[in-house]
Amino acid sequence: MERRRVALIAVGVVLFAGVITVLRTAGVGEPVAATSVSAPPPTSLEPYAAEGVLVPTAGPLPDVPRDVVVSSGPRRLQVRWTGDAPGYEVRWGEPGRLDHSRLITERVTQLDGLEDERMYEVAVYAVDAFGQRSAPARSTGTPHARPSGDYALEDRFDQPDAPDPTRWRLASRGNCARATPGQDDDGRRLVLSSNCAAAPATLRSRTPFVLRDADELGRFVVETDAPGGDGELMLDLVPGPVSLVSGDLLPPDAVRLRVATSAGTTSVQVVVPAGTPTEALRAVPALETGLSHRWELVLRRDGARVLLDGDVVATSPAVPAWLEATALVSVAGPTGQRAAISLIAFGAAEATTPAWVPGPEVGVQVAVAASETGPLQALPGVTGGQLRMALLHTDASPEAPPFTLSVAGVVVPLRPAAAGAPWRAGVAYPVVADLPAEAVRVGATGKLTVTVVTGLRAQATHVDLELTGSPSGPPPSTLKVPLIDREPELARVTGAVLDASGQTVPEGAAVQRGRMVFDLALEGRAGARLAGLAGFSVRVDDDRVAVVPTAAGGPGITGRYRFALSTGDMSLGPHMIEVRLFGTSGETRPTSAYIPFFVGR
Repeated sequence: MERRRVALIAVGVVLFAGVITVLRTAGVGEPVAATSVSAPPPTSLEPYAAEGVLVPTAGPLPDVPRDVVVSSGPRRLQVRWTGDAPGYEVRWGEPGRLDHSRLITERVTQLDGLEDERMYEVAVYAVDAFGQRSAPARSTGTPHARPSGDYALEDRFDQPDAPDPTRWRLASRGNCARATPGQDDDGRRLVLSSNCAAAPATLRSRTPFVLRDADELGRFVVETDAPGGDGELMLDLVPGPVSLVSGDLLPPDAVRLRVATSAGTTSVQVVVPAGTPTEALRAVPALETGLSHRWELVLRRDGARVLLDGDVVATSPAVPAWLEATALVSVAGPTGQRAAISLIAFGAAEATTPAWVPGPEVGVQVAVAASETGPLQALPGVTGGQLRMALLHTDASPEAPPFTLSVAGVVVPLRPAAAGAPWRAGVAYPVVADLPAEAVRVGATGKLTVTVVTGLRAQATHVDLELTGSPSGPPPSTLKVPLIDREPELARVTGAVLDASGQTVPEGAAVQRGRMVFDLALEGRAGARLAGLAGFSVRVDDDRVAVVPTAAGGPGITGRYRFALSTGDMSLGPHMIEVRLFGTSGETRPTSAYIPFFVGR
């Protein structure tokens, strides 16, 4: 059969070939006495081979990585090298004290959260399939701060409470995203993280982007990681009080820089609603996940330019038809997509940032009529506000109907946030309402409850309240949401069954009785935070046939292995191989993958 990707699963329920199989472990699928305690997974393994099974063994130590190059940036170092090992361990710290480490499969990595103008030592070890390590390849580097530019707005997100609420608001669908200070390796950067597939996490600037009266009208600058696999980075400039833009349907006169990665390639486009073509000047290389790049969307009287790390990579005849716009930075992709941002800057005319007034939590309901309100309390010093929302609906009408908003018994119009924004089923529609002071009143729970009055089936996917005034008394308490953390993950399994001569068994064909070869590859997902691998076991039809330790000189990472198995005593028909991986840390959950095969005469 052809080699195939087999998804790893944690101990629990496995969906395979349309059949739900419950792994028989303590606490899953069977009763357990209240006093029973499950044994922790092993973090070290002893080698084992059943009778008639040939298992792979370790060879000589891997070669030392070559040509290590360290490049400096603000609060970071990028390290590159050459080599042919399946994995690498990178250690770094002050000279003589390498107190940080990372396991990776790529031949490049970025070290963040460093101190500018301080020297760091870096050591790179090659790691083979059994955890054996080479001698280290060593180098040093010193991060260097970039001088501040002539920007109307510049934020490096290095404060411990980033993002600054006076400058930025986060918009996302429901509770899908976080914007929080980076931790550990992401330190001194802002991390946008999402736990919903394809739902963008959008950072909105409260400072408007105002064009200059010059040949260069404005410059939108962002330094951030390259988008992960099948991910997108979008820089939007939209006239009007919007908080997010859903999908590819841009409001009229919006200008977007879209960077997308797919199948190892990177595409760059300047997108406007009218479909102004992007003219590529040079091919953009495949951008390695986890490495920061500087993107600049430059608006000029004669069109737009896109710069990548200072080089022009694309142009467009698009010229903005507005003088002032809302600036949005969005990342989107598969579940778990995240991006660390180290700079956002506007090369634009000076603009005033509205005063920030902390506000209450907002609860939104959609109904044909507003419900009655109980006792309400005004917020002292608040003179009014503006409520921004996005409505997701199923209406097939060509144009949006009129909406109203009921707040504390006050009814106000709910108008489009961007004039002419497309009204499409399944696409979030941005709306905004201006609230008078008498509408900004909260209930006993301290929540501001609002009702979108409509007969349509719709839901508010995002809500953002901006208040005005000079409130007195203590500000409403705000809960700092935690970062959506990345758990270290074990390698992913690819397996194939070969015949006795090592040839691939065609898809759907049976392996003949006698001997067969099981070809196993453990691979790391690009950009993943990899856990150390203690080893793995191989079972055939729930009988253990082999155990391979992979931590000879330290945690293993990935590798390629071949086993020779006897099929002489197997019954004719279908069989199953289970590969079960174990980490070197007790906090790493074991994972299993399954590879089916057939035995014929």
